[in-house]
Amino acid sequence: MLMVLAGVIGLSLTSCVKDIDNSAHAVLGKETVLTFAAESPQGQVVKVVSDAEWHVTAPSWITVDPERGSGTTEVTVIADDNTDEKGLCEPRRDTLIFSGNTLASRYIIIVKQDGDKYRNANHITVTEAAALNDGDSFIIDEAIVAGLTTKGFVFTDGSSFMYNPVAADVKIGDKITIKGLKGSLNGMAVINEAEGISVLSSGNTVTLPEPKDITEGIASYNAEAIEYVKVSGTEVGGNLIVLVGDDSYSVKLVDPIESVKLVAGHKAVVTGFFLGIPAAKTVNLVAADVEDKGPAVVPRPDKFIHVHWRFTTSLLSGYAADFGGTAGLVDLTEGLGGLFVKDNVAEGKSGEGKIEYYQVDKTGTTPTNGNPKRIIGGTGHPYVTGAWPGDYWLFSATDNYEYPAGTNVHIKYLTRISATGQKYWMLEYFDGQDWQPAEEYPVQKTSETNLDPVDYNFIEPTSNVAVECNFKLAHPCRELKFRMRCVANWQSNGSGALANPNGGTCRIADNDDDGEDQGPVFEVLDAPADGGGSGLPSGTPVFTEDFEWLEEASVAAAAGQTVEKNDPNQTAPNIYSTEALAPVRDALAAKGYKFINSTSLEGKGADPNVWVPIETKNFNVVYLQRNYLKFGKTSYNAGIILPALAALPSATDVVIEFNWCWMVTGTPKADLMTLQVQADNGGTFETSGSAVSDELTSTQNTTDGEANLAWQKVSLVLKGATPETVLTFRPTNANPKISNDRDQNRWFIDNIVIKTK
Repeated sequence: MLMVLAGVIGLSLTSCVKDIDNSAHAVLGKETVLTFAAESPQGQVVKVVSDAEWHVTAPSWITVDPERGSGTTEVTVIADDNTDEKGLCEPRRDTLIFSGNTLASRYIIIVKQDGDKYRNANHITVTEAAALNDGDSFIIDEAIVAGLTTKGFVFTDGSSFMYNPVAADVKIGDKITIKGLKGSLNGMAVINEAEGISVLSSGNTVTLPEPKDITEGIASYNAEAIEYVKVSGTEVGGNLIVLVGDDSYSVKLVDPIESVKLVAGHKAVVTGFFLGIPAAKTVNLVAADVEDKGPAVVPRPDKFIHVHWRFTTSLLSGYAADFGGTAGLVDLTEGLGGLFVKDNVAEGKSGEGKIEYYQVDKTGTTPTNGNPKRIIGGTGHPYVTGAWPGDYWLFSATDNYEYPAGTNVHIKYLTRISATGQKYWMLEYFDGQDWQPAEEYPVQKTSETNLDPVDYNFIEPTSNVAVECNFKLAHPCRELKFRMRCVANWQSNGSGALANPNGGTCRIADNDDDGEDQGPVFEVLDAPADGGGSGLPSGTPVFTEDFEWLEEASVAAAAGQTVEKNDPNQTAPNIYSTEALAPVRDALAAKGYKFINSTSLEGKGADPNVWVPIETKNFNVVYLQRNYLKFGKTSYNAGIILPALAALPSATDVVIEFNWCWMVTGTPKADLMTLQVQADNGGTFETSGSAVSDELTSTQNTTDGEANLAWQKVSLVLKGATPETVLTFRPTNANPKISNDRDQNRWFIDNIVIKTK
């Protein structure tokens, strides 16, 4: 029995010795990616280093020699041809895994092989391509170029849109073929690696939907696909700024071509293609059209608006053609505001005035005798035939100055209608935001038999009568407006309702050549002071900077998000010593930014107690973060100088808003600094009473070991800022020398907005 047991024990010991695993605990190598040609690929050699044995797992199209090894081994990797009887196959991608005895001891190489990305691509529409997964290939046989940028173009199949972010030799209206890989940009459908763009024909009609106006709803607007939209705002810093209450939203035009660039400081209506939301309160748009609305900032005029018309036979030739000519104009469609009678009395004139006539769509009626018409009659009077409920005469006047709320306006004109013309009308003025009934004419209900009651405040007479109104603007307004609107199809002679537009006339009148001048007058009587005559309503941004344009450079430089991640170890490349960031330096300079620098260390080539421009020193400490900036390092101070507030026309109170944060060490310990804003060339801070703001403190945690990073929101009022005012943001210190006990004033800044108070 003992001998048998001993034999069993001996066998057991022998088995344990043979089963000891000699697999590697560490397998390493330098190469991470191998790429092979599709045809006749060359073998590639990689070096595998291990502390014991390894084996390899490879895809079927890869040969590895040797397949096992130990220590330092040179391994040859060979790929098969990626072809078949039809030619090139699709590109291939897989992994080589050199394995030891654990998952942690694996060395992985990605193997890729060229091929025809479009071998199995489907021929589909733009709508179908936009719905693909990112990375899917496709071929579009027919699409129309609908919009251009300097770096790409928007194309459509009439239902959906895609954006190609790479420039090509195409024009709007070109019919093209295109193939590529589906990608996404801010959630919108784009092409990655577009290839095979061919123009089939040019000059084709581009069919676009009615643009969706997102101005009022921009605060909540978003879309899952590229949409055709329009938005109104004011150009500030190259972007279109839209005010919503106390907030401002930035519409960034994506690489606009010359014909759709915004005019600096002007109001505009931009129509284009929504290309996503890259950051909070920011909308990207490929502009298709920019309607310039004139300067947003116009100095208060020496003379207020006063426009005057005369309609007489002796003056008829000067304006008859503008309204359609003596033969009249027949057009049943809605609108017709393109023709107008311009004011024609120069004496005492200020501003430009127009009289227009707008009509509803009458295509569902049966007009008689070629009516409706717009005519300048033999007496010189502008008149229309075929008036219909909803039609209106519109008087407007502007000198491009935005008159403030409380402005008093006066209008007076003569009018009359023929016996078979429309009787009931509404006189209304535009209060800067809404249409309101003229106060001198009480609103009442019609009480005619067989006529549904409608609101009116004016009955058109068959003899000349003067309409005269005074009104006050309730809101700032750039274009004064007054209208006379038809509200019922009831004839003036009492014969009842009209079934169709007829030849009954309605005119804006004047006395004859020998009579007293009673041509229309539209004028501003007086306007309240508006805080220095800036012409800008409260809350208008005059400077904005969110640094979102740094996105591409930030990603390329692997710049971190120190504040958002509450991590002082995030990467922050120096924009002056990092050569790859030269374009960022140039762009900041082109935008008018300057930087100041100083240090408490001796022997650095400058007086440490004097701020100096950063370009004059050799210890620049300005750093890039992902879409914001960081300043300073231990013993070194830095700050930023904004360009002058050129969007201000004159001395105006402004509100300065921005986010800042102090830095912490890795321990973590707070820098325990304060910040100040300094105004040069005009302006006094409301709370400090001087050109330098109060010290801006932080609510960040100051306890050693618990210090944190968090944005601090600041709002300062600067009274009497001027177009020459220059703002400097810098650490406090009585002088630039760092004076706190930690010898550190490191800080971040983002989202600067300066707007009228």
